[in-house]
Amino acid sequence: MKSKSVKNSLTLMCLMIVLVSVIVIGGISISNISTMTSTANKNYENARLDGYNTEIKSQVQSVIAILQAEYDKSQNGDLTEDEAKKEAAEIVRNMRYRDDGSGYFWIDDTDYNLVMHPILPDQEGNNRYDLEDQNGVMIIQEIMKVAQSADGGGFNEFYFTKSDGVTVAPKVAYSQIFKPWGWVVSTGNYVDDMQAEMASVENSISSSFVALCIVIAVVAVIMAVI
Repeated sequence: MKSKSVKNSLTLMCLMIVLVSVIVIGGISISNISTMTSTANKNYENARLDGYNTEIKSQVQSVIAILQAEYDKSQNGDLTEDEAKKEAAEIVRNMRYRDDGSGYFWIDDTDYNLVMHPILPDQEGNNRYDLEDQNGVMIIQEIMKVAQSADGGGFNEFYFTKSDGVTVAPKVAYSQIFKPWGWVVSTGNYVDDMQAEMASVENSISSSFVALCIVIAVVAVIMAVI
C-alpha cells in the first residue's frame, strides 16, 4: 500500500514537472515571439518610411536630370530657352511613378509662381507665396527654404488636398532646385496612404504571430497528454 502511495506521488510529481515545464517553455516561446514580432513591425515601419523618402528624393532627381537635358538643348542651339522650358514642363507633367500611377511632380519657380502642376493646371501661373495649410505652415515658402539651402533640396511636411479634391491629409514632400531656370521640382507621399500600406503588412505579421501561438499551445497540450 505504501509502495503504491509512493508510486502515485512520484507519478503526480512527474506530471506536475511536465506541466510546469510545458507552461514555462510555452510562455517563454510566446513572449520571445511577441518581442520579435513587435521588433519586426517597428523595423519594417522605420525601413518603409526611409524607403518612401528615398523614393521621392530619387524621383525628383530623375526629373532634375531631364531638366538638365532640356536646358542643354537650349545651350546647344537645338531649342530656344522658352521652347526647352515648355518641352521640359510637358514631359514632367506626364511623368508618373508607382504601380498605380499616383506619383506625380509639380514645379514652382523661386518667385513662388506655380510653373506646372498636373492636378491643378488651372492654377499654373498663380503666385503661391501665401499658400498656407490648416496648421499655418506656409507651404511654398517652406519648400523654397529647403530648395535654396546649402543642400539644394530637402523634405517638408504639410497638409494638402488629395487628388480627389476633397480629402485633406498630411503630406511628406521632397523638393530640389534646378538653378539654371530657377525651378523647384517637388513630389511627395500622403501619410495616410503610407500608413494604410504599412498597416496591411503589419497585420500580416500579427496574423503569423497568432498562428505561431496556436501551434505552440497545441504542441504544449500534446506534450502534456504524452
